[in-house]
Amino acid sequence: MKVPIEFTEEHVEENSPHDKQIYRDFLRSGEPFRSIMENNPWLMPPDIKKPLEWGTGRYWDTTVARKHDYWKDFDLPKATKDINQMRKDIKEWGFCLIEDAMSKKQCARFLDRLLEQAEGERLAGVDQPTPSGQYVNTLINKGEVFAQCIEQNPEAVQAGPVIEQIMDETLGKGWICHSFLSNGSDPGGYPQGLHIDQGPLLPWVTEEAPALFNSMYIPQDVNEKNGSTLVIPGSHNFFIKAGSGGKVGKLPPAVNLEAKAGTVMLFDGRMMHGTGVNRTKKQRFVATMSNVKAWTRTQENWVISVAPDILENASPKLLHRIGLQALTYGATIEGFGLGAAGRIGDQWGSIKQFRTAYDRGEYERVRELSVNSTPEDLNKKYTVREAVKKARESIKSK
Repeated sequence: MKVPIEFTEEHVEENSPHDKQIYRDFLRSGEPFRSIMENNPWLMPPDIKKPLEWGTGRYWDTTVARKHDYWKDFDLPKATKDINQMRKDIKEWGFCLIEDAMSKKQCARFLDRLLEQAEGERLAGVDQPTPSGQYVNTLINKGEVFAQCIEQNPEAVQAGPVIEQIMDETLGKGWICHSFLSNGSDPGGYPQGLHIDQGPLLPWVTEEAPALFNSMYIPQDVNEKNGSTLVIPGSHNFFIKAGSGGKVGKLPPAVNLEAKAGTVMLFDGRMMHGTGVNRTKKQRFVATMSNVKAWTRTQENWVISVAPDILENASPKLLHRIGLQALTYGATIEGFGLGAAGRIGDQWGSIKQFRTAYDRGEYERVRELSVNSTPEDLNKKYTVREAVKKARESIKSK
């Protein structure tokens, strides 16, 4: 069959110079982060191959708001049980703090299970270390308390009804959980680059309400010493004012969050934040549940619906096109894919192997682990561990 010349790759390429491509400039603008970095060089992430710099005004070299020269006179959010104050804080500052969102008993249950799991995953060799600290992924599989938090069950989080109400007001009823994982800050670790969780939408910016909204469970006291979350209060408003594809000027400094164990922070997906630097000798954990509008997923659930024989013979391009190529912001499985670029053929984001293991009845999920786990449980052929091993081998072979 003779293909019309207009449909050949050569002809299409010849007739697609940069100046004729629709939306190219907008999509490739790099905004708003290009202007943010130009106007705020102190926000440049550190080189993790070098020691951290202190005393030079970088974003991680800060303190809590009440001690900060810039922020100490501002009326920033304080932990409260007043839902009306929470609404005001979210609109003005991009976050609120819910006081005693978890009771002492609930908080202890949450933290004990989280610490046990973190240690168990290290022993089993399925832990995920990052430059900032250990992540514990897919919390839903690792303790009833975490599943209860996803549904805002008062059995696990006594402020559940308040959290759910604000979520409904922010994202609309029917919102879904985007992910639920624990972010660790390890002694001697590096800070995360400050980012917005609604980043995948950029350069589009939702100007009225966020498209992603977070609830952060804080089971330990957090402060400037143990690597508490860094935030730029009110930074969501800078994105709103800049608008889609707009430029952002100078930003105010970052501060460390200060909160007591049992607090839950609700925050706008457009607020800049990131893990801080832990200068103590103990790990610090929080757990972040990201939430999005109900339609934010593929209409066809390809990961389940594609037939095994189609999957087996699929090209890297087809696998990518039907969403079996994970990237940091989507389709990760048990944390595998976090950090992946989402490009065709990237072994670090290949989730085909998880589906194939499932079809064969061989998919071994990481479940509850601890120092008391049996050698049999620690040494199971966990699919995520095999996936990481395969990805590492692919790098060595290149």
